[in-house]
Amino acid sequence: MTTTLADPGDRLSIALPDGAMSGLRWGPARMLPDLVFLHANGFNAATYAPLLAPLATGHAVVALDMRGHGWSTLPAEPARMTNWNAYADDLVAVLDRIVPAGGRPPLLAGHSMGAVAALLAAVRRPGRVRGLVLLDPVMMHPWLWLFARTPWGAARLRGSDLAVGAAKRRAVFPAREDAIATYRTRKTFASWQPGFLEGYVAGGFVDDPEGVRLACAPAWEAANFASQTQNPWGALKRVRVPVKILAGSIRSTVYGGADRIARVAPHIPVETLADGSHFFPMERPDRVRDVLRETLAQS
Repeated sequence: MTTTLADPGDRLSIALPDGAMSGLRWGPARMLPDLVFLHANGFNAATYAPLLAPLATGHAVVALDMRGHGWSTLPAEPARMTNWNAYADDLVAVLDRIVPAGGRPPLLAGHSMGAVAALLAAVRRPGRVRGLVLLDPVMMHPWLWLFARTPWGAARLRGSDLAVGAAKRRAVFPAREDAIATYRTRKTFASWQPGFLEGYVAGGFVDDPEGVRLACAPAWEAANFASQTQNPWGALKRVRVPVKILAGSIRSTVYGGADRIARVAPHIPVETLADGSHFFPMERPDRVRDVLRETLAQS
């Protein structure tokens, strides 16, 4: 059962050429990580503490704040965001720093945008990745991906409900408690298990003269929704490490679901979670944690 107050983990910082990537760590501090986790667009490492902290009894776990999110200090300029390959670049740089030559590589896992970044990085650095667990990765219709690479398609993505809604998101609250109280009234968070919303707010706000401010600027979150010219379907065909995919059954971002995955990459197992939305890691953390444990034990 998920507890309300998860172990918040120990804060870490990894220096990259243009800034520092922040993150959280659970488990033995001197061990190489067994698992590296990446969050969804607009979220942060602390959001997933209730999911990841219980794994620390047997494993070293690291969750990263991706560029423009959480406490990372890497530059995030919305006008320069063109696709999610930038996140894969950052993850590759992190893996090159934390996995020494001959060291045991970690399992990569991610949710939504984080799952795509993990997939793209694994294609580039198969020797530094043990395997992948992808939680409702964003795998849009291939025709939409091709359309997104045109000026007309790019304009359509910028005008999508997700991008426009993210750009209008309220960024400043008097205090974190006010943000939590406000979010509790939103449908998106209604199905989340205890602890996830608190983690999202704890790791997703920074101090501001008017109170607290979203660490992931609304314009940056919107730019991510509007910039999807990466090719996850091609990466899924090329990846050479073991992969497991979990998909939601309600508003999943895996276009075509398990059937399409089976046609594109028949060797990759897919589990569809009944009654699970795109946010099933927050709704059904016990099942996700079981899959992570099983995969770590097998790899």
